[in-house]
Amino acid sequence: MSFAPNGSAIVSETGAAGATNGSTISSYSILSTGKLAPVSQGVPTLGAANCWNVVTPDGTKVYVSNAGSSSISGFAFAPNGTLTALPGTVIGNNPEGATNLDIAVSANGKYIYTLNSGAGTIGGFAIQQNGTLTNIGEAGDLPIFAGFNGIAAY
Repeated sequence: MSFAPNGSAIVSETGAAGATNGSTISSYSILSTGKLAPVSQGVPTLGAANCWNVVTPDGTKVYVSNAGSSSISGFAFAPNGTLTALPGTVIGNNPEGATNLDIAVSANGKYIYTLNSGAGTIGGFAIQQNGTLTNIGEAGDLPIFAGFNGIAAY
């Protein structure tokens, strides 16, 4: 789960084990009592094993890392917390088998980075004006499946 600048909670849902396109994402507003109120529920990512999500610093886009399909899905995020899939939904791809477990967005909101545990790399993507992603390559020579989890960007 991550939190948007407006205070909404964004939840990644992996889906059933082995499901081809079983992952979803949901958003919730947080009530004054601390309880969660659903806004968008079960929005399909069209990917497998959605492990993590990030919200752009301006709070207008949400990106999810689908580790099972080595893809990234994108969503517009409205001020009221509604999630709407960007055209095509899957807007970025790492090499097959990359197993992009985690995802981070740069502080300036211009780049997305993925921790590719299966490839031993960090994947890089430039965020375009319309929210789509352009692959800018991979870096690193990390041990494959060494148990790395977590990525941060500045």
